[in-house]
Amino acid sequence: MAQGLLEVAGAIDLGQFWPVGESDADTVHIGVVPGAFRFRPDKNFAFQVTHAFEGAAVRGKARKDCIDSKGRVTIRLQGIDAPELHYRPDPPKSKGEPLTQKQRTAFNHENGNFRQFYGETATLALHSFLAKAGASPLACIVRTAVDQPNDVFDTYGRLVGDIFIKAGGHEVNVNHWLAEHGWAFPTFYSSTSSSEIADVSALAETARKSKSGFWKQASANVLAFDSTLLYRKGGPPDPQDDRGSVILPKLFRRVATWAVAKKTKLVTGSFQKYLSAYPDACYATHDLLEQGLAAATHRRLDEFVTAQGVFTVQARDLVFQEATSRVVDRNGTPVHW
Repeated sequence: MAQGLLEVAGAIDLGQFWPVGESDADTVHIGVVPGAFRFRPDKNFAFQVTHAFEGAAVRGKARKDCIDSKGRVTIRLQGIDAPELHYRPDPPKSKGEPLTQKQRTAFNHENGNFRQFYGETATLALHSFLAKAGASPLACIVRTAVDQPNDVFDTYGRLVGDIFIKAGGHEVNVNHWLAEHGWAFPTFYSSTSSSEIADVSALAETARKSKSGFWKQASANVLAFDSTLLYRKGGPPDPQDDRGSVILPKLFRRVATWAVAKKTKLVTGSFQKYLSAYPDACYATHDLLEQGLAAATHRRLDEFVTAQGVFTVQARDLVFQEATSRVVDRNGTPVHW
């Protein structure tokens, strides 16, 4: 477990959220200024300003500047995953010959910017909560338990952390608010601390049992994919029509890719077979917490989906392996605090 703590002072432009903007309920852009990042190696040290990420970039599955040209950092809200507002699949990576132009054309023809039920509603709920806390841009603090700069960003260049705002005179963890009110699934990665897993699991379980937010229509049937349910840029919001079966977003993204790929004959067979061919490494949550990351048994997502397309565990029961990434300066040299 990380002993260090990184804090980032920023501001949230509320206009970024759908339907005015395109941000959803679990990815938030925050504006920062020089000196916004502070780090302490453990609780016995005082915070010190770090400039490690100014002019630096993340190298992972994509290359992305830590701070974009508009002075913003993209935050992936740790421990949660909200229903997808917009997801356009990429063709499955071929294990043999690269895709032909004909195959790519066919895939693109059937592809779409897909969404899940409650993706819009969850985003509206988050925007409403933040708007009640204060005017835009809304001051916030992002915190993440890390030891090294490479621990901070995921493979897509998003800072993984918890966002805190002041609401009603108190500091509120936005990640926890979304889980508590049923607007996000608990979704854990190997970078998530045991305390964060416990906290989000408890909040989400309370929401599930009380059927708050989307939980009243959460489903274990992962094959209920509707290819006509597409992103609606600009809305208008229609919460009464945004109701229907919703599954774990990580599974939704994969079933969307499989559905388009199967329709265009890039893959064959069941969704379970597809997951087996394109595996996601994971751990059973209880095993990881008991044994630790080094000793826990490696599992694969397809083990938890039946041939009939039923997800056999709860979202909180799995911890996914975080993909690697590196933070480098303009010269490609690894950065340090």
